[in-house]
Amino acid sequence: MTVAEFAERGGLEGAEVVTWLTMRGALSANVECRFRSYYLPSMTGIATAIYESSDDPPDASAVAQDRERMTRELRGVERLAGTYPFTLERSVRAYRINDYLHRMIEPAHREAFQRDPEASFEAAGLSDEERGLIRRRDWRGMIHYGVVFFMLEKLGAVTGVSNLHIYAAMRGETLEAFQKTRNAPGALYSVAGKDAGSLAWDKHPGSTSAPEAR
Repeated sequence: MTVAEFAERGGLEGAEVVTWLTMRGALSANVECRFRSYYLPSMTGIATAIYESSDDPPDASAVAQDRERMTRELRGVERLAGTYPFTLERSVRAYRINDYLHRMIEPAHREAFQRDPEASFEAAGLSDEERGLIRRRDWRGMIHYGVVFFMLEKLGAVTGVSNLHIYAAMRGETLEAFQKTRNAPGALYSVAGKDAGSLAWDKHPGSTSAPEAR
């Protein structure tokens, strides 16, 4: 079944089943469970399981066949204007900057970035292109490069830029112009933690400018 067929039968989020099937399918028929846990934080359970194949690795021809079968899910998507599929190649190329932005959840990493961004870039080994994207807060450019949106949220939270400012910037609009295209204006929000203090938009009530957003 394709992702579209899963969505037709169980809603778009039902396609998450595909990732579980893919992970199990990538293993051999004989596996050993190395670790298992289950946690119920509120309404949705969180399960973790680590399996290890006990068979010999597959031969190259079988791997090639599997890769060909996987590509059918995205075949033709390049014809859709404005799409940037997160392919394996894009994932590998953008791993370094995605890892750098994800680490904004670490207090020491956040502080190092805020204290001296250039030194932080150098320590992470970011390329000149990656450094430029972060310096300019080029949200759309980062998406084109291969940055996962959830990583943009983390950068926005650290730099005092709300999610709605990011959305507006991606469309090349001011926040005010962007909100006029919505059925409801929506409150400004980000994924910043409680220790972030007063955020940029708190200091200028009613402001529609996007701080450092392009």
